[in-house]
Amino acid sequence: MDRLKCMEVFVQVVRAGSLSAGAAACAMSAVTASRHVQALEARLGQPLLHRSGRRQVPTALGARYFAECAEVLARVENADAGVAGVSSMSSVTSASSAMQAARRPLGQLRVSAPTTVGAHLLMPLFAEYLRTHPDVALDLDLKDRAVDLEEEGIHAAFQAGGLPEPGLVAHTLRGVTRVACASPAYLARRGVPRQPADLAGHDCLGFRYDDAHGQWLRAEGPRAATGTSALQPLQHDVRLIADNPFAQLQAAVCGMGIALLPEYLLAPEVAAGRLVRVLEAEATVSEPMHLVHLAGRYVSAKLEDFVGYMVARLGPEACAA
Repeated sequence: MDRLKCMEVFVQVVRAGSLSAGAAACAMSAVTASRHVQALEARLGQPLLHRSGRRQVPTALGARYFAECAEVLARVENADAGVAGVSSMSSVTSASSAMQAARRPLGQLRVSAPTTVGAHLLMPLFAEYLRTHPDVALDLDLKDRAVDLEEEGIHAAFQAGGLPEPGLVAHTLRGVTRVACASPAYLARRGVPRQPADLAGHDCLGFRYDDAHGQWLRAEGPRAATGTSALQPLQHDVRLIADNPFAQLQAAVCGMGIALLPEYLLAPEVAAGRLVRVLEAEATVSEPMHLVHLAGRYVSAKLEDFVGYMVARLGPEACAA
């Protein structure tokens, strides 16, 4: 069967929510529509639809494949429109226009980021990007754990922490600065730590991220040339562990202990007097951040444009300027 026609049928079925409705949109019988979808599934070797009940919903693979098929079909329509409208144009100009249309950012991007990074630091940039790219939609996947881009259908991911895994193209961005802080009431009650070793006598608020198990950090050794200390896990006195940075922030404001929080998150609380920075000279941590996508794959216009846009605004050179 014609692969493009199969993709068109599949997209219509997903949009309509059932084989019968999708078949009607394509002016064919439900049996014929089912054969078109089955042809795609046979080619991919995996099911694209859950076929239980009256409604057919895409599988995890089907959802990812739907987004790509929809973009392919939109580009075909753009190419057809470009050819139809060039009767008064030269062949060189029409070819150039067709190439520009083919590289115009179009379709949905699935983007992953840590919760606070995405919701607080990146959201203004996402809003700006969507205002200037009306043909692109963002599907944000905000979670505080590592993601498998291929398995979860993620086009691009913002990752804070160490080096990205092999198989990913990584673009270096501005680091995330974390600062130790506590409420004035807690410090009045328990005292102000003057050096990293003093943390052993304090209640530290842990943040669970994947296998970190809520461990806090303490500075060891001299400050690095970058202005940050080498931090090691603190093995005791973690009184509260949370898997959400906003919960950790509120715990610190409530006087439950000392937290290590992103500068952009705690700055408003410090300005309002609800939190106080401590150990700034010794326990300021700058975690690297990268924007990654899968290597060895075709990079669509929407992904290429999105990555370039974010690197231009968050890359080290842009931030230094």
